[in-house]
Amino acid sequence: MHKHDREKVVFHSKEDLAGGYQLSKGETILKSELTEPPNDINDLLELYNIKLYIDNEIYLKNWSQQDIDTFKQKVLLYGKFIGAFMSKIDDDNILTFHKDLIFDYVESFWRLINDQKIYKRVSPPKISDVLAQEPYQVRTILKHKGLVDRYNEVLRDFLLSYEESAEIILSIYEVKKDFNQVDWFLPKSLTISDKEKIISEYIDSENCNINYLPIIQNSKKTNEFIVSDKVRLKAKRKHQEENAKFFDEKSNASLVKYGVSISYPEKASKIKEGKVENLVTHYAYSIDFIKNNTHPYLLYLNFKLLFEYCDYQNRINLISKASQLSVLERVMGVRSKNEYFGGMLFQLSQMTSQAQIFTYSNVLRTLDISIEEILQFVYTSLFSEKYGFASNASLTMPTLSASPLEKVRTLAPELESILKQYKLFVEDQQIDFELLQMSSSPSSMRDIPSLNESKYIYLNKDSEEANACSNLFFSDQTLLAYVDPFKEKHYSTFFDLLKNESNIYYSNYEEHQILSLKYLLDKGYIVVDDENRIQVTNPNRVFILMDLYENEVGSFYHYSKEIQEEAIKMSEEGLIYFDSSLLSRPEQDYFNFYLNKKEFTNGLDLRNSYLHGTQANPSETSLHENSYLLYLKLLVLILFKIEDDLYINQIRNESNKH
Repeated sequence: MHKHDREKVVFHSKEDLAGGYQLSKGETILKSELTEPPNDINDLLELYNIKLYIDNEIYLKNWSQQDIDTFKQKVLLYGKFIGAFMSKIDDDNILTFHKDLIFDYVESFWRLINDQKIYKRVSPPKISDVLAQEPYQVRTILKHKGLVDRYNEVLRDFLLSYEESAEIILSIYEVKKDFNQVDWFLPKSLTISDKEKIISEYIDSENCNINYLPIIQNSKKTNEFIVSDKVRLKAKRKHQEENAKFFDEKSNASLVKYGVSISYPEKASKIKEGKVENLVTHYAYSIDFIKNNTHPYLLYLNFKLLFEYCDYQNRINLISKASQLSVLERVMGVRSKNEYFGGMLFQLSQMTSQAQIFTYSNVLRTLDISIEEILQFVYTSLFSEKYGFASNASLTMPTLSASPLEKVRTLAPELESILKQYKLFVEDQQIDFELLQMSSSPSSMRDIPSLNESKYIYLNKDSEEANACSNLFFSDQTLLAYVDPFKEKHYSTFFDLLKNESNIYYSNYEEHQILSLKYLLDKGYIVVDDENRIQVTNPNRVFILMDLYENEVGSFYHYSKEIQEEAIKMSEEGLIYFDSSLLSRPEQDYFNFYLNKKEFTNGLDLRNSYLHGTQANPSETSLHENSYLLYLKLLVLILFKIEDDLYINQIRNESNKH
């Protein structure tokens, strides 16, 4: 076991917030005169870590330019010391040196072995000895391609028997990478069948981490990694068994339960109301309001007005948003890089929306009205009358007497048809059903166009300024919200602080916070006034950044004229960009999650299941009922998006006439 030495300098990364502290520990060494390399491997590697700070232009604030120039020359000498020392490592001494390493320098040791090609003088049996003594070292060795190529067969043999090999393989091909995570390389001799064998044996092992089982079950086939259906099914069954075992062993008191309750009271004081009690969210919707507004269009609008399926910009509210994830949800556990990830708020949202459409359908039935009739009327009649949509638009809804399975099988192709109909309408201003029938392939959500150019705005992820300023203003991980005299108010973001307080003094910030403030000052987002108070210079620009941070997309034509003008400026500066489609990209992802597995390995695949006959057994009525409600919900959302597109186009056309 390698010892720890807290006094040694360690370089982690350029972004490491503790870099200044680490470098301060090496200041004495930098100011001393070294004329020959140290004899101890750890002293040598400390010079290497100090050199990494200087090479990456990370300096202490109290250093003068003369100090920096002097230290740059000194680390050139350190480089020569390091090269001379490492050149002496070979079969005779590598195990001794490795044994003497302190814990924090193991990474540096193998990096130098790789970068300086020391592996040419170290035979494969020596690496076998290292792995036999410290198996976990394989994770470090696999970071370096030179080492992996040199010790190809040794590493293959080791991985075939190492109990954590499956987790390494899944981390390479499937698991979403953390920030700054380095890529791993696998030996070329490890075949596709070797990898599947490792995965299969991992599922059977007692040390199997159940968090990896859904990742195996939903794994994506690539040229280098294939898990057979048989093994994926084994992972699915093991996961179900372990989950059942877990819940059987837990007492009711030890489980965290949350849920949704929906009621439709008479003589309610508000048309809608919500409250949370014991982790159950209770929603109440006025039955009198519903009964007094029974026009089909008004009943359709209740999905927005009462149930809030869409927001004020007609963006779908039900999607998973990164801004809604808690800190723990963002960092805890393992998940596939190819999955649609939703936290607890997303799960609650889906539970709520399903309960809303189910209960609303039952309420309408007592009024001799069906949701199916409402949606059919809105699409085939109202859109034409209100917005000039195609008068021959067609939507066939299932009969109320049909079984749940029959209902889904009717509605699934109708949803496809609506998308194709709207695509033809945008392209040709009419729906030619003979042309529509020429293609039987399903429509891609990304291919459904909009009547309106530059409809959506998105943050340019390649813009350093856009990303940095968004995080500094709106991330709950920024330190700018923590400043006297407001520390006890616990503002979660810098924007919250600015929004609620007027006397935020620049001089109250500590040294480690100033760099972030200077960035916002240099970019012109804030100023310091004559009284030393921080002020926002361009509220419209900050509003746009906030909207994109929270919702991942903005609907350009729903902005005020002033906000639109600012958005155009930001586009010209490369901070944001415009795009046009019926569904925004986050909305496309949401639909793809439900309808197929093309984009996300954990997708529900409703489209393929019901169109290709691979759905659940016909006798599993509750599953088909749930699928039908999902399809109804997706249809409601598509109609809202079509109406929004038609509305924007109508407003633009009227504006152009004037």
